[in-house]
Amino acid sequence: MVPLALCCTGPAAAQVTAATSSDLRLRAEQLRRDQRFGEALRAYEALVQRDPGNLEDRFWVAKLESWTGKLEAAESAFVQLLAEQPDDYDSRIALADIHLWRGHGVAALTILQSLNQSHPSDPEVLVRLGHAAELTGDLRKARGSFSEVIEIDPSDARAREGLRRLATLSRWQADLEYYGEQLSNQESTNGVTISLGCCASDRLRWRTAATLQEKLNSTEARFGGELALRLIPPLEVQWSAYLAPGAALLPQQAYGMGLSHKIASRLVLSADYRFLDFQDARVHQAGPGLELYAGRHWLLGGRYRYSSTRFNGTQGAVGNDGGSVTLGYIYGAANLIRVVAAAGAESFTQPSRELIGEFRAHTIGGAWRHFLTARMGFEVAYAHQSRSNNARQDSYSLRVVQRW
Repeated sequence: MVPLALCCTGPAAAQVTAATSSDLRLRAEQLRRDQRFGEALRAYEALVQRDPGNLEDRFWVAKLESWTGKLEAAESAFVQLLAEQPDDYDSRIALADIHLWRGHGVAALTILQSLNQSHPSDPEVLVRLGHAAELTGDLRKARGSFSEVIEIDPSDARAREGLRRLATLSRWQADLEYYGEQLSNQESTNGVTISLGCCASDRLRWRTAATLQEKLNSTEARFGGELALRLIPPLEVQWSAYLAPGAALLPQQAYGMGLSHKIASRLVLSADYRFLDFQDARVHQAGPGLELYAGRHWLLGGRYRYSSTRFNGTQGAVGNDGGSVTLGYIYGAANLIRVVAAAGAESFTQPSRELIGEFRAHTIGGAWRHFLTARMGFEVAYAHQSRSNNARQDSYSLRVVQRW
């Protein structure tokens, strides 16, 4: 426990020291009701110093620690409280909340499943069971828990929001995208991509896509697909394969593999590798990436990729690298505004023959994804690129999404 002298100094410390335990407890309760959680925490810590055996004061120390972001300390305190009172409902709920906030879905499920047995049909337990099941990827169980809460209390806003959020995670999704490029002193590029994706289960999803592109007086087609498998709740592996037979600009073969790992509920780390087989070159690309969800609305992202290109008839490989940073604002269930800046070999367009080797550029762009309903939406994107050869390129796209 933090010493009182370290918690309070000056006149406030003198008031705490002089107050009786009864007066101090009344003050702590008032501070808590006024949502002055830091001051309330110091008052309860002072009470615990006076009477370390008071379980209610210790509960509020742990609870206020969780509310002020001291999650590890709060978790440790609740574990100790439950060692002394294993059946205490409030401490079990509070510890489950901490596990959910830290992204420890399995640990939260263990507590909540036990609570559901001892307190069946309790909305407070069921709504948390829904969140824990969603966190671990068991969407069917999450829907069942939220629906059970609605049966008990149709006005429960938490369960309604959970069901609305899960409704956006539909099984099937079809996309139609038009994209274009305008490079200085060249004719414009136009392309169309059609794709169909499916979440076959909570662990498996796939997507197939076909592209028709007209660029530099050449019309080329590309088709293939992607597969993602969640090995364990936080770890997912992805594969991709695309073919463009006879293409001169698009890679005739493109294969990729990636891993992503969700740490807690706010940080996703990833790494990927791609092999691009052009008509006269072989390209290997690899690099890490991350996404950080800051608060309820903000997304920060970053990616680095190293490329090694070997052209036919040459012995040495050409190395190149690039990176990008993303700032996003999330609103609603699946809507997103993004701003992106990149430098190096990052191109933001379809892989193409002129964008390999010594390609260098600076790029700034943005995108807006918005769902008109829970199942139908669109995304518009734009990027401006300044290349090392003094060329300028504007890239733009419009994508329509339908889920069912």
